[in-house]
Amino acid sequence: MPSYQTAACNAYLNSGVALPPSSAFNKTGRGAPDISGMGHNCVMVSGGQLEPVGGTSCASPIIASVLALLNVAQIQVTGKPLGFANPFLYQMAAAQPNTFNDITVGDNKCTEQGCSPSCMGYLCAKGWDPVTGLGSPNFPNMWKYTEAGKHLKQKKN
Repeated sequence: MPSYQTAACNAYLNSGVALPPSSAFNKTGRGAPDISGMGHNCVMVSGGQLEPVGGTSCASPIIASVLALLNVAQIQVTGKPLGFANPFLYQMAAAQPNTFNDITVGDNKCTEQGCSPSCMGYLCAKGWDPVTGLGSPNFPNMWKYTEAGKHLKQKKN
């Protein structure tokens, strides 16, 4: 588990939320996901027509756009890019929780094939969880946090 996410992952594991059997996961391993993005019925333009898409093909470009705009703000404040964003995201969430929309209801027990009593997964909870990570970006609050230059730490190359 990387040091930047230790506090967030351990808070979830020690929260009392029902977990899958310990044989189903490595409690000292990397927690995923880090954050969540819209992944259902996103509208895109294809061949001049609007078309709903979903999944990673929808969420990834949205998250990439958020990070690109935060990078612009970071460069304006410090003259340097964010670099590896994950430590910054966890730092931002700890310092200013309203930079993410915390998703506290739901689970990832069902698969595309459906649900059954044998399906194992995790429950959403307050803070980081293995269903939605830190939550979905609250871009206006992230922008304010970044623009203000608060808690921005850069690794010097």
